[in-house]
Amino acid sequence: MLSISEIGPIKRVLIKISGESLALDFLNANRVCNNVKNLLKEGIAVSIVIGGGNIVRGRSLNKFQRETVDSMGMLATAINGLALQDEFRKIGVDSVVLSQITLPFGIENSNPFNIQKHIENNTVIIFVGGAGISYFSTDTIAVINAIITRSDVLLKATKTDGIYDKDPAKFPEATHIKQISHSEAIEKNLQIMDHAAFSIAMEHNLPIVIFSVNEENCFVNGINGTIKRSLVCNF
Repeated sequence: MLSISEIGPIKRVLIKISGESLALDFLNANRVCNNVKNLLKEGIAVSIVIGGGNIVRGRSLNKFQRETVDSMGMLATAINGLALQDEFRKIGVDSVVLSQITLPFGIENSNPFNIQKHIENNTVIIFVGGAGISYFSTDTIAVINAIITRSDVLLKATKTDGIYDKDPAKFPEATHIKQISHSEAIEKNLQIMDHAAFSIAMEHNLPIVIFSVNEENCFVNGINGTIKRSLVCNF
């Protein structure tokens, strides 16, 4: 059983994947799904929240009303969710797409009862559609769904290899933060996740591991600490 020394054995995880990491690219989707399959081989139940930023970026649509942009973003996550499900099917992994909003194409409505059923059946759950209402980021939705699925940890796979004190893309001297508490992350206004996500995770004592999605076998290695990562947890 994989474990994190500060947390203990890991039996269930929720993975947050940005839309940019997927980018509706076959190779990206294949790599993500095979890395998830490696987690399943370790006996770990997996749920996923996928973003939609590769299709809809709120910052680039600021002339539209917030509610309109958020609705577009929720639909974008469904497109990415279906892409992941298609790739899981090709590699022989059972998966289901669940949504808070009613959608066609075999996407099921999400509720606590079918969530637990799918977990017990070792089916990978792909959450799409956000919260079904505006003003919730996919990071916040990931934290909420991690709590609902009773996940031991939230794995946030990003384009960077963890948390820095400032944007490493803009500041080469930025310092990598190996471990930090939820409250410190909020106080320091770290932009890797929004305040609501950190606050809910802190309230429910949900650890968060942040690492690069581009690392080999990133989910397994993100848990066991053999790649560069940042850990957010209550000490």
